[in-house]
Amino acid sequence: MTTSQVKLEAVALFRLGVAFLASGLMVMGVAYAVRIIVLREVGVEAAGFYQAAWALGALYVGLLLQAMGADFYPRLTAVATDNIECNRLVNEQAHVSLLLAGPGVIATLTLAHFVITLFYSHDFVPAVGLLRWICLGMTLRVIIWPIGYIVLAKGEQTLFFLTELAWTLVHIGLAWVYIQSHGLTGAGIAFFGSYIFHGFLIYQVVRRLSGFRWSAPNRRTGLLLLTVIGIVFCGFYVFSPAVAMSVGGVACILSSLYSARTLLTLVPSEHIPHSMRRLFPLVGLAPTGIR
Repeated sequence: MTTSQVKLEAVALFRLGVAFLASGLMVMGVAYAVRIIVLREVGVEAAGFYQAAWALGALYVGLLLQAMGADFYPRLTAVATDNIECNRLVNEQAHVSLLLAGPGVIATLTLAHFVITLFYSHDFVPAVGLLRWICLGMTLRVIIWPIGYIVLAKGEQTLFFLTELAWTLVHIGLAWVYIQSHGLTGAGIAFFGSYIFHGFLIYQVVRRLSGFRWSAPNRRTGLLLLTVIGIVFCGFYVFSPAVAMSVGGVACILSSLYSARTLLTLVPSEHIPHSMRRLFPLVGLAPTGIR
């Protein structure tokens, strides 16, 4: 490579690195700011509850998105100039993300009380409601996450920074309002609300950049899983704990079977070990085309 080529590539990498760094700092800054608000408005004990709920709520989805991002972003940048292929790849990734995250979110909603007491103690039970609201926000993060990468893949680092900045300001503003009115649970409501805002914002941005539209399978899967998640979440405010747990358990099993069956139809049969293929018909999960 010539000196000018090295300079060109280095500048592009540096700009990308600055965008990622700024995004990471804003995410950390929001978490720190919310903890301060909780500490001052609710108390030291509530700040500990918030930290515990946040750690558990972000664990599964965070690992899932981090694992897929290592493979997804390089593939997306390779087709960034082809809007049709770019949008197809994002829809494909969003579909897989929803199918993988949906059952895990439903399980966390259902077992929130058990998870909190298992990882911490019974003294942390006040964080259960907050954890459920964080789960709702994490569901929206899974949906929004793949389409946000279109902005970076197109080389729009400044636009990416501005969308992240807008989310940061809205999140802190909502946290300030809802923590004052709803206490600790308000932090979770603010997190959920910030991703509603971020979803509408980033969708409009990528529509202008690449003409992105959600695919029909994504609309069906998203509507189904979001409806189930909403029912399970509301069940704990409407029904008795026993009934709500029963509804959540059934929803978790059915959503897991649906996700597994759908994912198997997306995987070529030759990529699935023969020993595993023999087990699928026993539980009704054999995808079309697998023998």
